[in-house]
Amino acid sequence: MSTPHQQIGQSAWYLNPISEIKGVRHALIMTLDGMVVARSSELPVDEADGIAAMTSALHAASRSAANTALGAPEQTPVETVTVQNAYGTYMVMPAGTRTNTLIAVSGDAEMPMGVVAHTMARQAKKLGEQLMSVPLRTDDSAS
Repeated sequence: MSTPHQQIGQSAWYLNPISEIKGVRHALIMTLDGMVVARSSELPVDEADGIAAMTSALHAASRSAANTALGAPEQTPVETVTVQNAYGTYMVMPAGTRTNTLIAVSGDAEMPMGVVAHTMARQAKKLGEQLMSVPLRTDDSAS
């Protein structure tokens, strides 16, 4: 039995409920600085790395543009970035609050955006809770 996702650590299982939705092509978990944490197995490593790097830039640019346009403080987080074209939809959201992790999903034009957004939000919250439960390193723990 093959696993549906390539993973680093135990994060890939967060993608399963998203990937099972009809119309979803790929799902990806990445850090804000563009490092892949987990990816759909059909998504080649090089392509996942490129998408993660571009998504990092997209997310940062979206935050800057939205905060400027809305008169929000500079570091106000973005909740969701959605890009649509004739080929489908690409959605990105943070994994919980105060984390440096994003979940991204691409899907065809028939992908049910409401279902995907709800499932992404649920999985992002779970992933964020896991990430925030890991104790931070302190200078005392350095050897």
